[in-house]
Amino acid sequence: MKAKHFIIYYAKGTGTFIVTEPRPWARDNKNKFPHFDFINNHPTTIEVENYLIQNHGFQRVNTNCADIIAIQNLDVTLTM
Repeated sequence: MKAKHFIIYYAKGTGTFIVTEPRPWARDNKNKFPHFDFINNHPTTIEVENYLIQNHGFQRVNTNCADIIAIQNLDVTLTM
């Protein structure tokens, strides 16, 4: 079974945390991935996670479960 990947971050101005998956997040933020058309090609889960880690200060979370992989940024001032 493949591991399930999650992104956790605070949505500034909403007062809530967002939990989503890498590919849906990438589809909602296509402008961050100009080399992909999201029809015939799209970024991999790892590419999306690496983008968030390198550009927005996300960190991998130790979930103690091989079936769950998560990255998070809990900074309430985060802007993406």
